[in-house]
Amino acid sequence: MTTSQLPSFSAKALAAPAVFFPQYDAPPRYDFDQGMPDPATYPLKDLDACAHKVLAEQGIAACGYFGAAGRSEMIYGYAGLRDSIAAWVGKRDKISLDRNNIMLMNGSAAGLSMIANALVGPGDGAIVESTTFPYMASFLENTGATVLRAAVDGEGMVIADAERRLQEMKERGLTPKLIYTIPTFHVPTGVLMPLARRQQLLDLARRWNVYVVEDNCYNELWYDQPTPPTLLSLEPGGRVIQSDSFSKMLAPGLRTGWVVATPEVAGMIGRMRPDLGVSQFTSHVINAWMAEGRLDAHLQQVRPRYRRKRDVAADALRRHCGGFVKFAVPQGGIFFWLELAPGIDGQKVRETLLREGVACRPGERFAGAAAENGYLRMSFLQVEEEEIERGVALLVEAFAACSR
Repeated sequence: MTTSQLPSFSAKALAAPAVFFPQYDAPPRYDFDQGMPDPATYPLKDLDACAHKVLAEQGIAACGYFGAAGRSEMIYGYAGLRDSIAAWVGKRDKISLDRNNIMLMNGSAAGLSMIANALVGPGDGAIVESTTFPYMASFLENTGATVLRAAVDGEGMVIADAERRLQEMKERGLTPKLIYTIPTFHVPTGVLMPLARRQQLLDLARRWNVYVVEDNCYNELWYDQPTPPTLLSLEPGGRVIQSDSFSKMLAPGLRTGWVVATPEVAGMIGRMRPDLGVSQFTSHVINAWMAEGRLDAHLQQVRPRYRRKRDVAADALRRHCGGFVKFAVPQGGIFFWLELAPGIDGQKVRETLLREGVACRPGERFAGAAAENGYLRMSFLQVEEEEIERGVALLVEAFAACSR
């Protein structure tokens, strides 16, 4: 048997992972690629203290498949952390939640995968933004559903275009089921959907009777002013399913995210769980950390640091890039969305940056079949503040060298 005969039907038929891992001979000197928080802000000492406290006070009770709340924790996760998240989200969004509204996930991506599998399948239709988080686009496509893309402008998803896509589904005999959106510091463009458009999106969802999946991972990383109300807070009746994570707020290696939904919808999503739950120990540690009131304090501490990094990156781009690139300064989040000037060969830019040890995410990784090779997504948190300008200068050199 040859290796080409080994993959299953699903492995051959389903979409390939929509991720791009550049190959470097050595780690990049300037990593503008990864969408992660600044490693210097990871609360290592606090987490260490909380881990010791959990082991000292709870011992083996924190290290099993489930705890006192019973076997349901293998589906929904540690009840104590679900209580804490329900209280925190409920206070922020001014809605009433309890542990039955919260399901813990191995990162938000796992939650999005389970949502996709719970809600759509062959004959159904789903809408994503024209550029979007590529994992979710793949998750939806791999269910057999038809996925259509709605345009994005400076205020997020274009509602009129989303309605055109819904109408197209109806004409094709499909059943529209959900709209997936990143309304707050959208990936990859960084734009923020204003309140009026959020309300328009929810009005559209009500008229077409579809779910809205709100990817909320960047909501707390605002730098200029607090964000508009979440979609969940504007539609608490169950139409909105919200996905969130500690990966962007604390550290991605915690691999702890959550979904907020009605108990009925949470039960549907839980039936899709492919594992035996999330880490009980990690959940206990995060809960101990939250119980000390550290989450809001941590966010208040990192926002000024992140704002400075954003401003340094924006200033460097303005001073160095001249006519080579256009961009908008994001009000929050982690990314700049760089539009290359006509005549710059995006493929050659990436090859040049690869040799120079500069990592940036190619735009087409977010656009499906559409061509977005005239864009780069630039993360500004991984590079040290004093190194950002040197990395941007190398970007400019690559733009100049690859200009036709």
